[in-house]
Amino acid sequence: MAKFSIMLFGIDSYTKENMYLPYKLEAKNANAAVREARKRAKSAYPEFIEDGDPDVEVVKR
Repeated sequence: MAKFSIMLFGIDSYTKENMYLPYKLEAKNANAAVREARKRAKSAYPEFIEDGDPDVEVVKR
């Protein structure tokens, strides 16, 4: 498993402000890490609406 640094970009639907949510996750591949980050974002910030491509960086293999 590798460590990934994920940055989700979007807006807060309540305040209409741009925001980003950073996550550091362990996953088998980048797609799995992005899915997990999106799942965590929806549970922690239900008003977050993703509006851009996520930024994915491999921290450690």
